[in-house]
Amino acid sequence: MPDRITLPDWTRRDFLKASAIAAGGLATADLLAACGQAATPPAHVTLNVLLANHTPYYKMITPTFESSNNATVNFTREQFGLLPAKLATAFSSGGYTWDVVYLWRAWVEQFRKYLTPLDELGFTPDTSDMLPVSVKQIKATDSKYYGLPSNVYTYVLYANKKMLDAAGVAMPTTYEDFVAAARAMTKAGQFGYTDGWAPLYLFPKWCVWLHLNGGSLFSAPGVGERVNFDSAEAKQATADMKALLPYMPKEVVTSPWGIYDVEAKKVFFAQKAGMIIDYQHIWYEAIDPSVATLSEGDLQVAIIPGKSGGPKSGGQFVGECFAIPKTAKDKQRALALVKYYSNAQNQLGLITKRSALHSFDPAGEDGFPAYKSDYTASSISGRDKTQVDVVFQQQQQKGDRYETRPAYQKISDTIEAAVSSVLTGQKGVSQAHASGQSALDQVVNDEKAGKF
Repeated sequence: MPDRITLPDWTRRDFLKASAIAAGGLATADLLAACGQAATPPAHVTLNVLLANHTPYYKMITPTFESSNNATVNFTREQFGLLPAKLATAFSSGGYTWDVVYLWRAWVEQFRKYLTPLDELGFTPDTSDMLPVSVKQIKATDSKYYGLPSNVYTYVLYANKKMLDAAGVAMPTTYEDFVAAARAMTKAGQFGYTDGWAPLYLFPKWCVWLHLNGGSLFSAPGVGERVNFDSAEAKQATADMKALLPYMPKEVVTSPWGIYDVEAKKVFFAQKAGMIIDYQHIWYEAIDPSVATLSEGDLQVAIIPGKSGGPKSGGQFVGECFAIPKTAKDKQRALALVKYYSNAQNQLGLITKRSALHSFDPAGEDGFPAYKSDYTASSISGRDKTQVDVVFQQQQQKGDRYETRPAYQKISDTIEAAVSSVLTGQKGVSQAHASGQSALDQVVNDEKAGKF
Protein backbone atom coordinates (compact mmCIF):
# COMPACT_ATOMS: atom_id res chain seq x y z
CA MET A 1 0.00 0.00 0.00
CA PRO A 2 1.39 3.46 -0.87
CA ASP A 3 0.92 4.88 2.64
CA ARG A 4 2.70 2.01 4.38
CA ILE A 5 6.46 1.84 4.80
CA THR A 6 7.89 -1.62 5.44
CA LEU A 7 10.87 -1.45 7.77
CA PRO A 8 13.99 -3.61 7.36
CA ASP A 9 13.70 -6.80 9.39
CA TRP A 10 16.46 -6.11 11.88
CA THR A 11 17.21 -8.61 14.60
CA ARG A 12 16.87 -7.52 18.20
CA ARG A 13 20.70 -7.40 18.46
CA ASP A 14 20.92 -5.08 15.43
CA PHE A 15 18.21 -2.93 16.96
CA LEU A 16 20.10 -2.50 20.21
CA LYS A 17 23.31 -1.60 18.36
CA ALA A 18 21.64 1.19 16.43
CA SER A 19 22.89 4.56 17.67
CA ALA A 20 19.60 6.36 17.16
CA ILE A 21 17.61 4.48 19.80
CA ALA A 22 15.37 6.88 21.71
CA ALA A 23 14.02 5.47 24.98
CA GLY A 24 14.09 2.00 23.49
CA GLY A 25 12.29 2.98 20.29
CA LEU A 26 13.51 4.27 16.94
CA ALA A 27 11.62 6.72 14.79
CA THR A 28 10.76 5.38 11.38
CA ALA A 29 12.36 8.35 9.64
CA ASP A 30 15.62 7.91 11.57
CA LEU A 31 15.76 4.24 10.71
CA LEU A 32 15.24 4.90 7.02
CA ALA A 33 17.84 7.64 7.08
CA ALA A 34 20.33 5.25 8.70
CA CYS A 35 19.72 2.86 5.81
CA GLY A 36 20.32 5.57 3.21
CA GLN A 37 16.67 5.91 2.16
CA ALA A 38 14.52 9.03 1.86
CA ALA A 39 12.87 9.83 5.17
CA THR A 40 9.18 9.85 4.23
CA PRO A 41 7.07 10.02 7.39
CA PRO A 42 4.47 7.26 7.71
CA ALA A 43 0.81 8.15 7.58
CA HIS A 44 -0.84 8.68 10.95
CA VAL A 45 -2.33 5.53 12.44
CA THR A 46 -4.57 4.84 15.44
CA LEU A 47 -3.88 1.55 17.19
CA ASN A 48 -6.29 0.00 19.70
CA VAL A 49 -4.68 -2.05 22.46
CA LEU A 50 -6.22 -4.37 25.05
CA LEU A 51 -4.02 -4.10 28.16
CA ALA A 52 -4.27 -5.77 31.56
CA ASN A 53 -4.94 -3.43 34.48
CA HIS A 54 -1.92 -4.73 36.37
CA THR A 55 0.62 -3.69 33.69
CA PRO A 56 0.53 0.13 33.50
CA TYR A 57 4.20 0.33 32.50
CA TYR A 58 3.35 -0.11 28.84
CA LYS A 59 0.84 2.70 28.91
CA MET A 60 3.43 4.88 30.67
CA ILE A 61 6.03 4.46 27.89
CA THR A 62 3.59 4.71 24.98
CA PRO A 63 3.86 8.51 24.40
CA THR A 64 7.41 8.07 23.12
CA PHE A 65 6.23 5.56 20.53
CA GLU A 66 3.34 7.80 19.52
CA SER A 67 5.55 10.83 18.95
CA SER A 68 8.20 8.86 17.07
CA ASN A 69 5.81 6.90 14.88
CA ASN A 70 3.01 9.35 14.00
CA ALA A 71 0.58 7.20 15.95
CA THR A 72 -2.19 7.39 18.51
CA VAL A 73 -2.64 4.42 20.85
CA ASN A 74 -6.01 3.89 22.51
CA PHE A 75 -6.17 1.51 25.46
CA THR A 76 -8.90 -0.77 26.72
CA ARG A 77 -7.92 -1.75 30.28
CA GLU A 78 -9.34 -4.83 31.98
CA GLN A 79 -8.84 -6.88 35.14
CA PHE A 80 -6.56 -9.82 34.43
CA GLY A 81 -9.10 -12.43 35.52
CA LEU A 82 -11.76 -11.01 33.19
CA LEU A 83 -9.57 -10.87 30.09
CA PRO A 84 -10.35 -14.41 28.82
CA ALA A 85 -14.09 -13.75 28.74
CA LYS A 86 -13.58 -10.40 27.02
CA LEU A 87 -11.25 -11.98 24.46
CA ALA A 88 -13.57 -14.92 23.81
CA THR A 89 -16.52 -12.64 23.15
CA ALA A 90 -14.56 -10.33 20.87
CA PHE A 91 -12.83 -13.07 18.91
CA SER A 92 -15.97 -15.14 18.39
CA SER A 93 -17.73 -12.13 16.88
CA GLY A 94 -15.23 -12.12 14.04
CA GLY A 95 -15.12 -8.33 13.87
CA TYR A 96 -12.33 -5.81 14.41
CA THR A 97 -11.76 -4.82 18.03
CA TRP A 98 -8.03 -4.40 18.79
CA ASP A 99 -4.75 -4.24 16.91
CA VAL A 100 -2.72 -5.59 19.86
CA VAL A 101 -3.83 -7.73 22.79
CA TYR A 102 -2.16 -8.62 26.08
CA LEU A 103 -2.07 -12.37 26.75
CA TRP A 104 -0.51 -14.90 29.01
CA ARG A 105 0.61 -18.29 27.80
CA ALA A 106 -2.54 -20.35 28.26
CA TRP A 107 -4.52 -17.76 26.30
CA VAL A 108 -2.06 -17.86 23.39
CA GLU A 109 -2.91 -21.54 23.06
CA GLN A 110 -6.60 -21.02 23.66
CA PHE A 111 -7.01 -18.21 21.13
CA ARG A 112 -4.26 -18.88 18.62
CA LYS A 113 -6.69 -19.46 15.74
CA TYR A 114 -7.65 -15.80 16.12
CA LEU A 115 -4.04 -14.55 16.26
CA THR A 116 -1.56 -13.65 13.53
CA PRO A 117 1.54 -15.87 13.41
CA LEU A 118 4.53 -13.56 13.21
CA ASP A 119 5.98 -15.39 10.21
CA GLU A 120 2.98 -14.18 8.21
CA LEU A 121 4.29 -10.67 8.85
CA GLY A 122 7.77 -11.59 7.67
CA PHE A 123 9.20 -11.57 11.18
CA THR A 124 10.94 -14.23 13.26
CA PRO A 125 11.80 -13.31 16.88
CA ASP A 126 15.39 -13.47 18.04
CA THR A 127 15.04 -15.63 21.15
CA SER A 128 18.75 -15.93 22.01
CA ASP A 129 18.56 -13.47 24.93
CA MET A 130 15.08 -14.36 26.16
CA LEU A 131 14.49 -16.20 29.42
CA PRO A 132 13.28 -19.75 28.66
CA VAL A 133 9.87 -18.93 30.14
CA SER A 134 9.60 -16.00 27.70
CA VAL A 135 10.29 -18.19 24.68
CA LYS A 136 7.69 -20.65 25.90
CA GLN A 137 5.29 -17.76 26.32
CA ILE A 138 5.27 -16.76 22.65
CA LYS A 139 5.68 -20.13 20.92
CA ALA A 140 2.56 -22.27 20.68
CA THR A 141 2.38 -26.03 20.43
CA ASP A 142 2.22 -25.73 16.63
CA SER A 143 5.79 -24.32 16.81
CA LYS A 144 4.72 -20.90 15.53
CA TYR A 145 5.46 -17.60 17.27
CA TYR A 146 2.34 -15.57 18.03
CA GLY A 147 3.76 -12.58 19.88
CA LEU A 148 6.65 -10.98 21.72
CA PRO A 149 7.19 -11.23 25.49
CA SER A 150 6.23 -8.63 28.05
CA ASN A 151 6.37 -9.13 31.80
CA VAL A 152 7.81 -12.18 33.55
CA TYR A 153 6.49 -12.98 37.03
CA THR A 154 8.66 -15.01 39.41
CA TYR A 155 7.76 -16.17 42.90
CA VAL A 156 10.45 -15.51 45.52
CA LEU A 157 10.40 -15.42 49.31
CA TYR A 158 10.00 -12.07 51.08
CA ALA A 159 10.45 -11.73 54.84
CA ASN A 160 10.30 -9.13 57.59
CA LYS A 161 13.75 -9.09 59.23
CA LYS A 162 12.47 -7.35 62.35
CA MET A 163 9.93 -10.13 62.94
CA LEU A 164 12.52 -12.82 62.23
CA ASP A 165 14.91 -11.25 64.73
CA ALA A 166 12.22 -10.90 67.39
CA ALA A 167 11.44 -14.63 67.02
CA GLY A 168 15.13 -15.53 67.19
CA VAL A 169 15.28 -17.06 63.71
CA ALA A 170 17.25 -16.23 60.57
CA MET A 171 16.13 -15.88 56.97
CA PRO A 172 15.31 -19.49 55.97
CA THR A 173 17.79 -21.34 53.79
CA THR A 174 15.99 -24.71 53.87
CA TYR A 175 12.33 -25.63 53.84
CA GLU A 176 12.71 -27.00 57.36
CA ASP A 177 14.01 -23.56 58.43
CA PHE A 178 11.05 -21.96 56.67
CA VAL A 179 8.51 -24.03 58.60
CA ALA A 180 10.36 -23.44 61.86
CA ALA A 181 10.42 -19.69 61.24
CA ALA A 182 6.70 -19.66 60.44
CA ARG A 183 6.01 -21.50 63.68
CA ALA A 184 8.27 -19.23 65.74
CA MET A 185 6.69 -16.01 64.45
CA THR A 186 3.11 -17.16 65.01
CA LYS A 187 1.54 -15.84 68.19
CA ALA A 188 -1.55 -13.88 69.23
CA GLY A 189 -2.49 -11.55 66.39
CA GLN A 190 0.60 -12.40 64.34
CA PHE A 191 1.33 -15.06 61.73
CA GLY A 192 4.49 -16.61 60.43
CA TYR A 193 3.32 -16.83 56.83
CA THR A 194 0.57 -15.39 54.64
CA ASP A 195 -0.52 -16.42 51.16
CA GLY A 196 -3.50 -16.81 48.86
CA TRP A 197 -4.73 -20.37 48.58
CA ALA A 198 -8.37 -19.91 47.67
CA PRO A 199 -9.65 -21.23 44.30
CA LEU A 200 -8.98 -19.04 41.25
CA TYR A 201 -5.31 -18.67 42.15
CA LEU A 202 -4.47 -21.81 44.08
CA PHE A 203 -2.89 -23.84 41.27
CA PRO A 204 0.20 -21.62 40.77
CA LYS A 205 0.90 -21.74 44.50
CA TRP A 206 0.48 -25.51 44.61
CA CYS A 207 3.08 -25.76 41.83
CA VAL A 208 5.63 -24.22 44.22
CA TRP A 209 5.17 -27.02 46.73
CA LEU A 210 5.14 -29.66 43.99
CA HIS A 211 8.54 -28.42 42.76
CA LEU A 212 9.92 -28.18 46.30
CA ASN A 213 9.17 -31.89 46.58
CA GLY A 214 10.90 -32.64 43.27
CA GLY A 215 7.67 -33.41 41.44
CA SER A 216 6.56 -32.87 37.85
CA LEU A 217 2.96 -32.75 36.79
CA PHE A 218 3.66 -34.32 33.42
CA SER A 219 6.71 -35.16 31.33
CA ALA A 220 5.80 -32.92 28.40
CA PRO A 221 3.09 -30.30 27.80
CA GLY A 222 1.74 -31.96 24.68
CA VAL A 223 -1.87 -32.78 23.87
CA GLY A 224 -3.01 -35.90 25.68
CA GLU A 225 -0.07 -36.10 28.10
CA ARG A 226 -1.13 -37.76 31.36
CA VAL A 227 -1.38 -35.48 34.39
CA ASN A 228 0.40 -37.16 37.32
CA PHE A 229 -1.66 -35.85 40.20
CA ASP A 230 -1.55 -39.15 42.08
CA SER A 231 2.25 -39.17 42.49
CA ALA A 232 3.91 -39.25 45.90
CA GLU A 233 5.38 -35.79 45.27
CA ALA A 234 2.00 -34.32 44.37
CA LYS A 235 0.38 -35.73 47.50
CA GLN A 236 3.25 -34.46 49.65
CA ALA A 237 2.86 -31.00 48.17
CA THR A 238 -0.74 -30.84 49.33
CA ALA A 239 0.14 -32.29 52.72
CA ASP A 240 2.92 -29.73 53.21
CA MET A 241 0.56 -26.87 52.42
CA LYS A 242 -2.03 -28.14 54.87
CA ALA A 243 0.66 -28.43 57.55
CA LEU A 244 1.37 -24.68 57.21
CA LEU A 245 -2.22 -23.58 57.86
CA PRO A 246 -1.80 -23.21 61.66
CA TYR A 247 0.73 -20.43 60.98
CA MET A 248 -1.45 -18.51 58.50
CA PRO A 249 -4.62 -16.37 58.58
CA LYS A 250 -7.67 -18.61 58.37
CA GLU A 251 -9.02 -16.65 55.39
CA VAL A 252 -6.24 -17.87 53.08
CA VAL A 253 -8.32 -20.80 51.81
CA THR A 254 -11.74 -19.15 51.56
CA SER A 255 -11.45 -15.49 50.55
CA PRO A 256 -13.01 -14.64 47.15
CA TRP A 257 -10.28 -14.07 44.54
CA GLY A 258 -7.96 -15.54 47.12
CA ILE A 259 -6.46 -13.69 50.01
CA TYR A 260 -3.52 -13.54 47.56
CA ASP A 261 -4.73 -10.64 45.48
CA VAL A 262 -6.45 -8.45 48.00
CA GLU A 263 -5.54 -9.33 51.55
CA ALA A 264 -2.40 -11.48 51.82
CA LYS A 265 0.06 -8.77 50.97
CA LYS A 266 -1.78 -6.33 53.28
CA VAL A 267 -1.19 -8.70 56.18
CA PHE A 268 2.51 -8.76 55.32
CA PHE A 269 2.69 -4.99 54.79
CA ALA A 270 1.04 -4.37 58.16
CA GLN A 271 3.70 -6.55 59.84
CA LYS A 272 1.08 -9.05 60.92
CA ALA A 273 2.83 -11.86 59.00
CA GLY A 274 6.54 -12.48 58.78
CA MET A 275 6.85 -14.09 55.32
CA ILE A 276 5.13 -14.22 51.95
CA ILE A 277 5.92 -15.90 48.62
CA ASP A 278 4.90 -13.58 45.83
CA TYR A 279 5.89 -11.52 42.79
CA GLN A 280 8.24 -8.55 42.42
CA HIS A 281 5.80 -5.73 43.13
CA ILE A 282 5.91 -6.78 46.80
CA TRP A 283 9.48 -5.41 46.98
CA TYR A 284 8.39 -1.94 45.96
CA GLU A 285 5.08 -1.77 47.78
CA ALA A 286 6.47 -3.06 51.06
CA ILE A 287 8.64 0.04 51.64
CA ASP A 288 6.12 2.57 50.33
CA PRO A 289 4.87 4.45 53.43
CA SER A 290 1.51 5.04 51.76
CA VAL A 291 1.02 1.27 51.47
CA ALA A 292 3.05 -0.45 54.19
CA THR A 293 4.72 0.14 57.54
CA LEU A 294 7.99 -1.68 56.84
CA SER A 295 11.25 0.19 56.57
CA GLU A 296 13.73 -0.58 53.82
CA GLY A 297 16.02 -2.33 56.27
CA ASP A 298 13.22 -4.63 57.41
CA LEU A 299 12.65 -6.22 54.00
CA GLN A 300 14.57 -9.32 52.98
CA VAL A 301 14.34 -11.44 49.84
CA ALA A 302 15.65 -14.91 48.97
CA ILE A 303 14.98 -17.82 46.68
CA ILE A 304 12.29 -20.17 47.96
CA PRO A 305 14.18 -22.69 50.12
CA GLY A 306 14.12 -26.36 49.25
CA LYS A 307 14.03 -29.38 51.52
CA SER A 308 17.22 -30.83 52.94
CA GLY A 309 18.31 -33.62 50.63
CA GLY A 310 15.93 -32.43 47.91
CA PRO A 311 15.94 -29.70 45.26
CA LYS A 312 17.79 -26.50 46.23
CA SER A 313 14.63 -24.56 45.47
CA GLY A 314 11.39 -24.71 43.60
CA GLY A 315 8.88 -22.12 42.55
CA GLN A 316 6.61 -20.90 39.83
CA PHE A 317 7.14 -18.35 37.11
CA VAL A 318 5.18 -17.35 34.07
CA GLY A 319 5.43 -14.96 31.16
CA GLU A 320 2.95 -12.72 29.40
CA CYS A 321 3.07 -11.25 25.92
CA PHE A 322 1.61 -8.99 23.26
CA ALA A 323 -0.02 -10.52 20.18
CA ILE A 324 -1.75 -9.27 17.04
CA PRO A 325 -5.29 -10.47 16.22
CA LYS A 326 -6.03 -11.56 12.67
CA THR A 327 -8.62 -8.76 12.47
CA ALA A 328 -6.04 -6.01 13.22
CA LYS A 329 -6.41 -3.15 10.71
CA ASP A 330 -2.70 -2.41 10.26
CA LYS A 331 -0.66 -5.44 11.26
CA GLN A 332 2.74 -4.00 10.34
CA ARG A 333 2.25 -0.91 12.49
CA ALA A 334 0.84 -3.14 15.24
CA LEU A 335 4.02 -5.22 14.97
CA ALA A 336 6.10 -2.06 15.33
CA LEU A 337 4.29 -1.29 18.60
CA VAL A 338 4.76 -4.84 19.88
CA LYS A 339 8.48 -4.65 19.06
CA TYR A 340 8.71 -1.35 20.91
CA TYR A 341 7.08 -2.79 24.02
CA SER A 342 9.26 -5.87 23.90
CA ASN A 343 12.75 -4.61 23.10
CA ALA A 344 15.25 -5.18 25.91
CA GLN A 345 15.97 -1.50 26.53
CA ASN A 346 12.33 -0.75 27.27
CA GLN A 347 12.03 -3.97 29.25
CA LEU A 348 14.91 -2.84 31.45
CA GLY A 349 12.67 0.02 32.54
CA LEU A 350 10.52 -2.54 34.38
CA ILE A 351 13.39 -2.42 36.91
CA THR A 352 15.06 0.97 36.52
CA LYS A 353 11.91 3.08 36.12
CA ARG A 354 10.04 1.62 39.04
CA SER A 355 9.75 4.91 40.94
CA ALA A 356 8.28 6.66 37.90
CA LEU A 357 5.95 3.71 37.35
CA HIS A 358 4.70 3.84 40.92
CA SER A 359 3.97 7.54 40.53
CA PHE A 360 2.20 6.86 37.24
CA ASP A 361 0.00 4.13 38.75
CA PRO A 362 0.49 3.12 42.41
CA ALA A 363 -1.76 0.08 41.88
CA GLY A 364 0.42 -1.35 39.10
CA GLU A 365 1.88 -4.82 39.53
CA ASP A 366 4.21 -5.10 36.55
CA GLY A 367 6.64 -7.98 36.49
CA PHE A 368 10.27 -8.05 35.43
CA PRO A 369 11.98 -8.19 31.99
CA ALA A 370 11.81 -11.06 29.55
CA TYR A 371 15.50 -10.80 28.59
CA LYS A 372 18.45 -12.36 30.43
CA SER A 373 20.80 -9.45 29.72
CA ASP A 374 18.52 -7.03 31.58
CA TYR A 375 19.19 -8.81 34.88
CA THR A 376 22.91 -8.04 34.71
CA ALA A 377 22.67 -4.48 33.33
CA SER A 378 25.17 -2.02 34.83
CA SER A 379 22.39 0.50 35.47
CA ILE A 380 20.93 -1.75 38.18
CA SER A 381 22.41 -1.08 41.58
CA GLY A 382 21.77 -0.96 45.30
CA ARG A 383 18.47 -2.21 46.66
CA ASP A 384 17.10 -3.07 43.23
CA LYS A 385 20.13 -5.24 42.45
CA THR A 386 19.50 -7.28 45.60
CA GLN A 387 16.06 -8.30 44.40
CA VAL A 388 17.04 -8.62 40.73
CA ASP A 389 19.84 -11.04 41.58
CA VAL A 390 17.51 -13.22 43.64
CA VAL A 391 14.83 -13.23 40.95
CA PHE A 392 17.37 -14.26 38.32
CA GLN A 393 18.62 -17.06 40.60
CA GLN A 394 15.04 -18.26 41.10
CA GLN A 395 14.60 -18.41 37.32
CA GLN A 396 17.31 -21.08 37.25
CA GLN A 397 15.19 -23.37 39.44
CA LYS A 398 12.22 -25.48 38.43
CA GLY A 399 9.18 -23.26 38.06
CA ASP A 400 6.85 -24.62 35.37
CA ARG A 401 3.28 -23.37 35.34
CA TYR A 402 2.33 -26.16 32.87
CA GLU A 403 0.38 -23.81 30.65
CA THR A 404 1.53 -24.99 27.22
CA ARG A 405 -1.36 -27.28 26.31
CA PRO A 406 -4.97 -26.70 25.23
CA ALA A 407 -6.60 -28.12 28.38
CA TYR A 408 -4.49 -26.05 30.79
CA GLN A 409 -7.38 -24.14 32.34
CA LYS A 410 -9.47 -27.24 32.96
CA ILE A 411 -6.46 -29.03 34.43
CA SER A 412 -5.84 -26.07 36.71
CA ASP A 413 -9.48 -25.89 37.81
CA THR A 414 -9.59 -29.62 38.56
CA ILE A 415 -6.42 -29.55 40.66
CA GLU A 416 -7.59 -26.47 42.53
CA ALA A 417 -10.84 -28.17 43.47
CA ALA A 418 -9.02 -31.25 44.77
CA VAL A 419 -6.36 -29.35 46.75
CA SER A 420 -8.95 -26.93 48.15
CA SER A 421 -11.01 -29.85 49.46
CA VAL A 422 -7.99 -30.88 51.55
CA LEU A 423 -7.15 -27.37 52.78
CA THR A 424 -10.74 -26.80 53.86
CA GLY A 425 -10.94 -30.16 55.63
CA GLN A 426 -13.53 -31.74 53.34
CA LYS A 427 -11.29 -34.61 52.19
CA GLY A 428 -8.07 -36.31 53.14
CA VAL A 429 -5.01 -36.06 50.92
CA SER A 430 -5.22 -39.56 49.42
CA GLN A 431 -8.97 -39.32 48.78
CA ALA A 432 -8.71 -35.91 47.15
CA HIS A 433 -5.84 -36.90 44.89
CA ALA A 434 -7.53 -40.14 43.84
CA SER A 435 -10.76 -38.42 42.85
CA GLY A 436 -8.81 -35.59 41.27
CA GLN A 437 -6.79 -38.04 39.19
CA SER A 438 -9.97 -39.66 37.86
CA ALA A 439 -11.32 -36.27 36.83
CA LEU A 440 -8.01 -35.33 35.22
CA ASP A 441 -7.93 -38.57 33.23
CA GLN A 442 -11.26 -37.57 31.73
CA VAL A 443 -9.93 -34.09 30.94
CA VAL A 444 -7.00 -35.65 29.09
CA ASN A 445 -9.34 -37.91 27.11
CA ASP A 446 -11.38 -34.88 26.12
CA GLU A 447 -8.18 -33.07 25.13
CA LYS A 448 -7.19 -36.00 22.91
CA ALA A 449 -10.62 -35.81 21.30
CA GLY A 450 -10.05 -32.15 20.42
CA LYS A 451 -12.63 -30.70 22.81
CA PHE A 452 -10.33 -27.86 23.92
